Amino acid sequence: MSYGVKVTGATVHFVNEIPDGGRIIAQKAVEVLPGDSPESLQRRVMEQAEWIILPQAAESVAAEIIKRKGQ
Repeated sequence: MSYGVKVTGATVHFVNEIPDGGRIIAQKAVEVLPGDSPESLQRRVMEQAEWIILPQAAESVAAEIIKRKGQ
């Protein structure tokens, strides 16, 4: 990547009327390595961030819904 960016990552957020504008549920940073191609970086972001935080966020939101229904 030739832009000098050192970190990228993934964010899970609630959906609203603004693209990427909902309240953030989880975020995880991933280092941009020298020699990364868009494809290799995309794969690392998926493996190190998206595939981890998305299930965690879903479990967290589901647990909160269950907790609220029990009140």
